[in-house]
Amino acid sequence: MNTTFNFNRLGLLIKRYFIENKNKELMYWGILTLVFCLNHQTDSARMIIYIMGFIFAAKLFKIFSYTPGGMHYLLIPATHLEKLVANILLSTVYFFGMILLTFSIGNIIGTNLINALFNQTNSISWDMFSLSQTASIGNNIPSAFGSPFIGMIFTFFISQSVFLLGSIYFKRGGLGRTMLSIFGFFLLLVIIELFMFKVMFGSFSVTGNMMASFNFTPENSPTIKIIGHVFKVMSYLLTPFLWVVTYFRLTEKQV
Repeated sequence: MNTTFNFNRLGLLIKRYFIENKNKELMYWGILTLVFCLNHQTDSARMIIYIMGFIFAAKLFKIFSYTPGGMHYLLIPATHLEKLVANILLSTVYFFGMILLTFSIGNIIGTNLINALFNQTNSISWDMFSLSQTASIGNNIPSAFGSPFIGMIFTFFISQSVFLLGSIYFKRGGLGRTMLSIFGFFLLLVIIELFMFKVMFGSFSVTGNMMASFNFTPENSPTIKIIGHVFKVMSYLLTPFLWVVTYFRLTEKQV
């Protein structure tokens, strides 16, 4: 088999997914449209998008939890890169586009249905797609993404890349184990962050509601800006980095 990246094979991999799952996909998106009809509030909708998204991503390499299925998947005449790109396109571009479409349809139907049933005149809210600038964090660290919608896209891509990696890294229970790993990672990150802030700013205390307070002077503001820029760069690089790690994990799989 030619190991050069081939768009025709990539297209066939994606086509194979829809042939095998067309009935499930129709039912899945139909149910989500109904869910958005009943609840199309922006905050709730975003939570649904994240949750359903990482569940979808966590199932893409679930085939490796069943040895014969994993062997069959590896024997498909396509390169590891093509298989990875196909799953990335399915878990990010396809899923994100479809869930925004179902949200839009559910939002329109749900709002008009409420207006008809209760004789109201509510206008359809499109806050989900807002591109207005967000407020800065603590007036020091600028928003990493600039607008709620762009921020949601980047957060979604990061979430999908994490759970896509988890689906192939863990042989069984990829969803649950990935969530536990994320919890452990963030717990460690919080401990390191608190230690760094104490070293940099000196006085440090934690109130009863688990909010940390620091005493520092305006001279520290350049440090805060640097931290903000570093966070922004890391946010942009995290998704492709996780894709690369997923690729090497996939190459480790043997027939």
